[in-house]
Amino acid sequence: MRPRVRKREDTAGWKILVAKLQRRDTISAEGVARLAKQYTRVTTDYALRRLQREGVLLRPARRHRGLYVVAKGKSGAFIVDPIEAIKAISGESTVFGYGTALFLHGLSRYGRVTEYYVVSETRQNQQSVGEFIIRFIRTPMPNETGTVTRRHGKSSVHITDLERTLIDCIHRPKYAHGWENVVQALDRANDVDVAKMIAYVKTYRTPSLVAKVGVVMEHYAAKWRVPMESLPSLRPYLPRTPIKFSRGIRGKLDKNWRVIVPEGLFHG
Repeated sequence: MRPRVRKREDTAGWKILVAKLQRRDTISAEGVARLAKQYTRVTTDYALRRLQREGVLLRPARRHRGLYVVAKGKSGAFIVDPIEAIKAISGESTVFGYGTALFLHGLSRYGRVTEYYVVSETRQNQQSVGEFIIRFIRTPMPNETGTVTRRHGKSSVHITDLERTLIDCIHRPKYAHGWENVVQALDRANDVDVAKMIAYVKTYRTPSLVAKVGVVMEHYAAKWRVPMESLPSLRPYLPRTPIKFSRGIRGKLDKNWRVIVPEGLFHG
């Protein structure tokens, strides 16, 4: 059996290997081994080291041993589809939420960003992969509640549904790329299931959030066809004393929802 060598590898074969890799979003060490054996004369260890050194492969985290994200571009570290890369890292059951869900619902004004949000039932540290960061956000609702499946590229992804996404973003706009982006999403949202939204916000057991969602639903009552007789069911969940919609910003007290609403909170 002819021994495989690490030096003076076939240049043409190496280029084919890289080209084959760059058709993918992720690959395992075993996958690299098969390609290296098929197109080059180098060992798997050498191929992995060189591919990482050249910025073709990125290792997402220690706990994902043997898994690599494929980067594109001459400068490396450019991942064509971060969503697919995150699915490979976190698993097919990954549920995207907050600003990432807004994007996948077609409601965000941002496309490619540097932070992607995954909802989680447990605390997890953020992960850096190439030029972007995965943030795992713990929410009061279980992952299987209020989620839908959408097509993304050649595959499908799990995301929080429209109503849960809007509630989450109202609750924590910093995970939705800021309040201005949330307002744009609210302006653009259609076919909102108000009954579902009311049911969801009650499960959060967060009085300040109920007050904010109440203000939002009243503002968009005509557009979303909110049955006004359904809103009183939220009264028992309101805070006992008024809260501010936005910290540190003065506004006018909405006595119905016990919340101080800043001037110009909504567009128009």
